[in-house]
Amino acid sequence: MTYAAREVLDDCRLALAMLEEETDLARWRVHWTGAVALLRAVGHVLDKVDGEDPLTKRLASQAFKRWKGSAPEHEIFREFIEPERNSVLKEYRFRHHPLDEVQMAVGYTLQNPVTGETVQLGDVLPLGDNIYRPFLEGWREGDDARDVLSEAIDWWEAELSALEFTRRRLREANSEAAGSTKTT
Repeated sequence: MTYAAREVLDDCRLALAMLEEETDLARWRVHWTGAVALLRAVGHVLDKVDGEDPLTKRLASQAFKRWKGSAPEHEIFREFIEPERNSVLKEYRFRHHPLDEVQMAVGYTLQNPVTGETVQLGDVLPLGDNIYRPFLEGWREGDDARDVLSEAIDWWEAELSALEFTRRRLREANSEAAGSTKTT
């Protein structure tokens, strides 16, 4: 099955929880580095450790080819999981906002309750305390890094579940085929 890969995935969830709580930017960066390393490690552990089982190895290899392909449902693997790991671990480059405080432009409409007249206003508001840590460039620019990490965790969960389902079905089919051969 995918026991070892799931252990790594559980650690990804823990890393995300730590990122949600951390307000110190240096510590946040260290947690982020660990999170993206763990996120990519799910696939490596699936291949190397869970892949000691030949059927799991074959299914994981087939899945990896799908993930690297052009299907939109695997975009998070191609555009985030692999490139973010490479950027952080191989170059120590981060795409998330680097400061303790994020300046955010906000537009809003006020309506006079008596006349119904509206006025458009805008302002720049400082967001601190790690409320918003957006990507500043590339894929998913403007999205909070933790939201993308959470989606990547969900993607891995779905992929591991699909692989486990396929593995079970193949094992059952092989057992049934072996049983019908014995009875004839």
